[in-house]
Amino acid sequence: MIRPAARVGDRARACKLIFVTAPDHYATLSLKPDATDAEIKRRYRALMREVHPDANANDPLANRKAARVNVAFETLSDPEKRRAYDELYHPAKTKKKYEFWAEQPNWEDIVAANVPARRSAHVHSLEPLIEPLEIDVDMAELKQHDRVRRRVTITNRCECTISGDVSTSEPWLYGPVGRLTAKPGATIEFDVEVVSRKVTFPGISRVIFVAKDWTGVVPVKINGYVAKQRRTVPPADSAFVPLRRRKWAGRR
Repeated sequence: MIRPAARVGDRARACKLIFVTAPDHYATLSLKPDATDAEIKRRYRALMREVHPDANANDPLANRKAARVNVAFETLSDPEKRRAYDELYHPAKTKKKYEFWAEQPNWEDIVAANVPARRSAHVHSLEPLIEPLEIDVDMAELKQHDRVRRRVTITNRCECTISGDVSTSEPWLYGPVGRLTAKPGATIEFDVEVVSRKVTFPGISRVIFVAKDWTGVVPVKINGYVAKQRRTVPPADSAFVPLRRRKWAGRR
């Protein structure tokens, strides 16, 4: 027994086969999709003189070539057939592709068969350069200032344009809001701020620039932090415990 899902998949594959293997009549006649009726007729007559079987007795594929040219001409010379063909295979010309698909009973299969191929990721000739490699902020500077700024630069060394946003991994580190763009050979400069009253330890964060085909990361570290030592109270019988505390411990 065939499952319904399998039948739907078979229809989608069959529909995809029809769409992919359908001949391009404009390419057969070496014409553009916006060719006029007169151009189609002239090109058809010229091609038939070249591929007609009577003129190519030694070519075993002459009949097939002539049949292909005939089918292309019959489709494109008829206004109704040409309109229907353009809506299916040249929607950029008619701009009614989706309207036509919506009218078809198997529109789901048609849409599934015409999903565009995924574009390959762009490979930079030279990856963007982000500086500095690491940001260090000293505790002494944080005690003197409420906010400490550091500058980050990104140099685009590729022929493409990079565009992205800045984010940080800890709430005590602020970055710019909004999209930053660098054209080929250009440099992006922006400041990040460390808010001293919000710093938590171990005091490690990151500045992250996320573009479509590249991600730059700059670690941020707080130096000079010394954890407070916990004060311990000596036992009651120690000679270092004040006399008053010793007496109070004896009453217990």
